[in-house]
Amino acid sequence: MSAALGAALLAAPTSAFAADGDTPGQDPAAAATTSPTAEPTSADTPTGTPTDTPSDTPSDTPSDTPTPTDPPSGEPTPTPSDSAPVDGAVAPVFGAIGSDPSDTGFLTVAVSSDSAITEVSADLTELNGANPSTVAVTGFTLVSGTPQDGVWRSPRMSQLPSHGRYDVSVGAQDSDGDSTSSAHATTVDVEPKPVFADRGISPDVLDVEHTHVKLSGRISLFDPITGDTSPLAGQQLNVTAEYGYRTLTAADGSYAIDIAPRLNGTDATSVPVSLSFWITNPDGTSTYVVVDSKTLPVVVSPSRIRLDHSSAQIKFGAKASSSGVVEYLYDGTWRPAKGVALDMGYYATATSGADGRFTLTDPYMPYDDVTFTVETSRDSYLADRYLTPSQAQFKVDVINRTNICFCSSWIDEYSNLHIQGSMNGSNGKVPPNRKLYLQQSADGRTGWKTLGWFNTKADGTFNLDGYVAVPKGYWRLYSAGSADYQAGYSNSVHFNRTATRITGFNAGPEPVRKGHTVTATGTLQRLSGTKWAAFAKQRVYIVFQAKGKKSWTTLGTVKTDSHGRFTARFTAKQDGTWVAVYLASGSYVDAESYHDYVDVR
Repeated sequence: MSAALGAALLAAPTSAFAADGDTPGQDPAAAATTSPTAEPTSADTPTGTPTDTPSDTPSDTPSDTPTPTDPPSGEPTPTPSDSAPVDGAVAPVFGAIGSDPSDTGFLTVAVSSDSAITEVSADLTELNGANPSTVAVTGFTLVSGTPQDGVWRSPRMSQLPSHGRYDVSVGAQDSDGDSTSSAHATTVDVEPKPVFADRGISPDVLDVEHTHVKLSGRISLFDPITGDTSPLAGQQLNVTAEYGYRTLTAADGSYAIDIAPRLNGTDATSVPVSLSFWITNPDGTSTYVVVDSKTLPVVVSPSRIRLDHSSAQIKFGAKASSSGVVEYLYDGTWRPAKGVALDMGYYATATSGADGRFTLTDPYMPYDDVTFTVETSRDSYLADRYLTPSQAQFKVDVINRTNICFCSSWIDEYSNLHIQGSMNGSNGKVPPNRKLYLQQSADGRTGWKTLGWFNTKADGTFNLDGYVAVPKGYWRLYSAGSADYQAGYSNSVHFNRTATRITGFNAGPEPVRKGHTVTATGTLQRLSGTKWAAFAKQRVYIVFQAKGKKSWTTLGTVKTDSHGRFTARFTAKQDGTWVAVYLASGSYVDAESYHDYVDVR
């Protein structure tokens, strides 16, 4: 093979895809040259057909010019002729045979002989299909080298019946009349190829102010049989940016994609971005095509949380809230961070607004003093991967509620009020101020009056009795509270006993002679509203305690008249104390008169 032909073959382009904006050219037969080192001009050579089977691992920047499936080798390899030449004749010898490196619609054949090649032809037979057909291709023209040793190219093979894989047989004849042929010399793929234009991936760096990846461009489809280029409309595109996304090209083959990639892990330093698609070939196979790819570095900015208040005091029963602003450091300036997820404790969440402000409210009321940690979210799906985590402390001082239980109570017939129960705080502790006040109201709503006070035991319990002048109404207990405990009230209790009294009691005469009569008189009354009224037809007991004795003896009973008065007579036997007693029945309170001492002589 001549040096000129070898140089021409080694200089053939080998890139994978057509250049941005390039459109494959038309039939270059008229532009053929006989220069030993000449190559097809841009006007003659289509440049828009990518390789049929690109690598599964895309490069960072796909090439813009296609690579032929069967590129010519550097040195033509002679192929034995199917028919032996005449004795003494030198038949043409074939070198590399295949598709044109820049356009599979053309076939190239390297051939040399002892005289100028005058004719090159080829037969292409479909390899797929039930009834494969054979197409004869003639009209080859010299495109590089010399007629004696050069590379010949066919016209555009527009007569091919369809796209697909073809078996190629070639023949050649020189000016001496010598000819040769090579059956099944090679196979070629004649498939539509994508052409890209205006491709771009931005930004160059992902950071807190550039969290979206934008991909744009236009995809056309070049038909090597017709030489036409048309928009690739409605093509599904696959975008990979840590996660997969899908979109379709527009009617003009353009695409404009805006995605926010989720960083894979909190320590991601870069995000590989790739745009690709599968194109279906007419023979039913599919070809994987990489449109564009780029690796974007990830920059993480420092963040901080500034709270409006570092502490708050709330009453028990209220919810704890904290507010503030989250910021990030960018170009030496702290700026409000928008859309940042924040947590406080386990249940309070919020997202910062456009001004970086947020308010976090715990949905559950705290039961005691607590310190919350306000922080940027640690949730793997919510955390902002472009910001460093940050936190701030928020203290809550809870003024505890004072709980008082009036657990057990009653008023006996002596108008003694029994109270039993306990006091503690909402935090489960006994307040340091254990003083409780007893209050009474006629209707249980208004007019509460304090009757007295007492201290609970150390454990907050109490169990005691106390006389009340008016045994009818409502009672409750009250705590004044303290710095850490709210004032508190117990439940109220209601009793409906009516007070009674014995007035004007007298036993006489005094002194009295032994054996003579002692007369006991007095009046029994009951409380009616705010006034005392006669209590008629009630039994009153006359009780005597002899001088020097501790026990009491009932001497007899007497009933009151309509005015509540009673009179009873007894024989004087010894010195002692006389008293009249009313023993209540129903809802009345017992009454006891003043004690009257009578000297018996």
